[in-house]
Amino acid sequence: MIAMTWYMNVAQFATDPFGGRRPPDGQGEDDGAFLDGEPMNGDAIYPADGASGGLSLPSFARDGLHVGRPAWAPSAADRIYQAFDVSQPVDQPQDLRGRAKQVARLLSGVIHRRNHGIVSGPRGSGKTSLVRVFGQYADREGIVVLYAACDGGTTFGELLRGYLEQIPPSSVDPDEVDLFDQRVLSFGLESSPHQATSIFAQIKYSQVVIVLDEFDRVHDPVLQSKVASLLKLISDARLPVRFVLVGGNNAFLDVVREHPSLMRHVTRVSTAPLAHEAVFELLGSCADRCGMHFSAPGNQLLDEVACGSPYHARLFGMHAALAALRRGDTEVTEQDVAEGLAESFEEWSALNGDDAAMFHAICSGARGDPAPYVELARRIAMASDDEQLAGRSAPDLEAIEGAFGPAIDRSADPVAFRDATAPQYLIALHHLSRLSSREQKGTVRA
Repeated sequence: MIAMTWYMNVAQFATDPFGGRRPPDGQGEDDGAFLDGEPMNGDAIYPADGASGGLSLPSFARDGLHVGRPAWAPSAADRIYQAFDVSQPVDQPQDLRGRAKQVARLLSGVIHRRNHGIVSGPRGSGKTSLVRVFGQYADREGIVVLYAACDGGTTFGELLRGYLEQIPPSSVDPDEVDLFDQRVLSFGLESSPHQATSIFAQIKYSQVVIVLDEFDRVHDPVLQSKVASLLKLISDARLPVRFVLVGGNNAFLDVVREHPSLMRHVTRVSTAPLAHEAVFELLGSCADRCGMHFSAPGNQLLDEVACGSPYHARLFGMHAALAALRRGDTEVTEQDVAEGLAESFEEWSALNGDDAAMFHAICSGARGDPAPYVELARRIAMASDDEQLAGRSAPDLEAIEGAFGPAIDRSADPVAFRDATAPQYLIALHHLSRLSSREQKGTVRA
């Protein structure tokens, strides 16, 4: 009931943001605007509200809130948030940058060669975005695409039951729909890969692709073994069903170690760090959508810090664009990027206090020259899937553990940061330290 009341209040505010009150005379659309009188962004908030004891302007009102914007019009800040869209994976082909070869390889392997697919790579490298775009193309080919994320505590029966229930009746022979439904209903916690295969064998009139996202959350060797067995059984029976597993750098090994013969039935795609050109293209596309653009030095700094990660490029770029908006400019300068990096680090540190304190100690020089730490973090962030699967040498492992201690997940194989997004934040903080020194000397560029 509380949640419903909240939604009702939001709906009421959207239609009448003043709760029945009207703005004082003389406070029309131009009042409160900035940038030479042109409204930029913000909800319709009137300065007199605070003065009369009503609605008070928040501290961020200076960042572009103005009077008189229609309720349906997105604010400039909204456009930035939507353009960079950090919190959600992309699902449209035009939004996926630098992954054309990977999408084509996955389409060729899964759709045309009838292989299963494995998409692996570090967190934030765009794996989910890639498979969503793949799903868009597959859907256009008339293929049924089923998608869900894995849960670390699920069982094989629970995992498969959810997918089986989504298969449309049109995929099954009309004379066998009842039998199909009965088999799905009887599929339980203890059901086996052979039972799942017998149900999939009833699919006659459509191709089905099942996407298992976040497969790296599955640590149960029994579940991993059953999934591998299912993939092998489906391939051997030549059924019109393929699986696409999406996970961390070990997703490929987790499957094929159970059935090495799966190698010939699998198309593997790795989301390696984006090339420099792809990062610039991604940032340019996001900026164009919200009517902004990055200066060359700003672009360069973002590329250096993101280390080829689409997630970090979008996140740091979004905060930088918001910094430019606060200045009232559409060009995102190097100084705006620096401010965006600082805000991003502060946001991250709120959830990673211990690691953030360690990074501050490193960049302040309290632990000696920060350069070796930063270079090691960059090597971790930029490591390709193949390099990680091959394992690091003993000196590297010792260096990683010695440098970052509690921030390292020693149970991971290979050893990695506990928070896979962490390396870029250390690199960002190091750049901020350097930029601060340059700024004191008056050398920060536009």
